[in-house]
Amino acid sequence: MNWNAPDIQLSLLELQQTLDWRGRDSRLVRGAFEWSQSKKHFLERFKNHFLRKPAPREKDRLRIFFWLPGGLGDAACAKRLVSAYRTYLPEAVFDIYSPVPGAARLLFGADKNTCVCEEKPFSPVSYDLAVLACMAAVFLAADEARLGRLAPDFLPVWERARAAQEALGPLLEDLFLTDGLLGRWLAGRGGRRFDLLSYTGGVDLPHDTPQRLKVPSGGLEKFGLTDVPYITFHDLSRVHTPRPTRAWPSVRWCEFFRLFKKEFPYIKIVQLGLADNIPYEEADVCLLGKTALNDLLPLLSGAQAHIDSESGYIHLAQFLEVNSVVIFGPSSAHFLGYAKNENLAAGPCGGCMWVTKEWMNVCPRGLAAAPCTECVRARDVLAAVKRILPH
Repeated sequence: MNWNAPDIQLSLLELQQTLDWRGRDSRLVRGAFEWSQSKKHFLERFKNHFLRKPAPREKDRLRIFFWLPGGLGDAACAKRLVSAYRTYLPEAVFDIYSPVPGAARLLFGADKNTCVCEEKPFSPVSYDLAVLACMAAVFLAADEARLGRLAPDFLPVWERARAAQEALGPLLEDLFLTDGLLGRWLAGRGGRRFDLLSYTGGVDLPHDTPQRLKVPSGGLEKFGLTDVPYITFHDLSRVHTPRPTRAWPSVRWCEFFRLFKKEFPYIKIVQLGLADNIPYEEADVCLLGKTALNDLLPLLSGAQAHIDSESGYIHLAQFLEVNSVVIFGPSSAHFLGYAKNENLAAGPCGGCMWVTKEWMNVCPRGLAAAPCTECVRARDVLAAVKRILPH
């Protein structure tokens, strides 16, 4: 994506102007926003200088902080940026914080000179570089002098990233509020998931990566799956809660299981997920709530195929050898799909991600069942599985 193209620059300017509606016609709204921002900055400065212990910095060694908000999927996506920065900063100490420490340990625990923080303990200004990485990269603090002295090859990356972040201006002021707006804009312009992270991070990040996680040996014995052919699947829906719009309907899952068992009776079906996900009696092995995050590496790697909606498992699987069949609904297959997978796009009603705040839980059209996921047929999923099964 050419971020310097005139049409892209004008479109971003229009997006920023649209965001500024909050203060154009209302002094009350403008004042409330300015007060909120001032309070946020004051509290952050107060915590940085008085409440947080500074991170120790060595005289001739850089210390870098990455804050990865979100869950497993977001952390897996951010891994591309962390890995790219590591190539420029091989000897620097990286501190990684995620609200899901297990996800961070899974993705970064084996990396040299990397520490996974159990909590966000340090002030960003005490680091040589502090980065918030999710849909976009945002520099929270930077010591340009030390970066230039200790990592001169990285300085052009930092300068490109800083210029990009400044160009986006208010769109990055509070990424927790504007990432959906940016994502919707990016998808509408034909962009993909990592284009914005690449632009604001100052490095080229390929959408499909050859990078692989190290899989521990002997991880299948406790599940009785050693030397057993199997596929894995994951349904996002949970007991006692409304079915998420991204989740494939239960009736479609059951139909798929019947079709699959008829053609492949010798391949076991293994269900992955949380303890409160809806269980299926058609699964030969139900592992709901019985796995730690570390177990996902051998389980997914050993599978002949994985079937899922767009979830954290899919983003993790990009760093493993397994191929997946991904059922897209409100999420965009073009925006989020990976080349090695079978990406089943929904019908004309799909791709409504970020249209409303509750798009993941409630159909934006107010329908009881999301028609985008309803229209993906079981036999299409079976055909996709057959295309990636080992021959």
